[in-house]
Amino acid sequence: MDTTDKAEIRRQVKKLRNEMSQDDCRRRSESICQSFFSLDSFAENNCICAYISKGNEVDTIPIIEKAWSEGKSVYVPKVYGEIMHFIRIDSFDDVAKGNFGIMEPVSDAISDPEDGVIIMPGVAFDAELNRIGFGGGYYDRYLESHSRLMKVALAYDFQIVRHIDSEENDIKPDLIVTEKHIIS
Repeated sequence: MDTTDKAEIRRQVKKLRNEMSQDDCRRRSESICQSFFSLDSFAENNCICAYISKGNEVDTIPIIEKAWSEGKSVYVPKVYGEIMHFIRIDSFDDVAKGNFGIMEPVSDAISDPEDGVIIMPGVAFDAELNRIGFGGGYYDRYLESHSRLMKVALAYDFQIVRHIDSEENDIKPDLIVTEKHIIS
């Protein structure tokens, strides 16, 4: 992709993602999840903060399920106006559709972990770990005060673009896991 305009990158990458077949999405997601499971940061941390994927995003359900099966605590984001917090869930019965049609905890028992792994969503990334999110700035604001969390982004390889202009308040992931490689 030759453009550096964030809105244009966001539009083009979302279009590519939305055009993926369910089979392609499933196959690529499985590969990304297997790479994520091999990370020391997954093995060594007992707290996993993960959004619940929707549409053709990389599927986070297998990560959540594996975390539970290994006795890890799982936290899912919930938005309160401009602020996002993480709330522990123990099953998918603990979530319902919330803001933006995203699955979020039904509970308001905020329990933001200070240590662990956080999976950062994003539309596009570059090799310097710059990120284009969905435009709300929720993760940037959250991570300003939760900097000890290991930040991992999951993305399809086509979501890695040539260059993204970053701003001072943009928070980068520590790693990006695609179906082809891990960028750090």
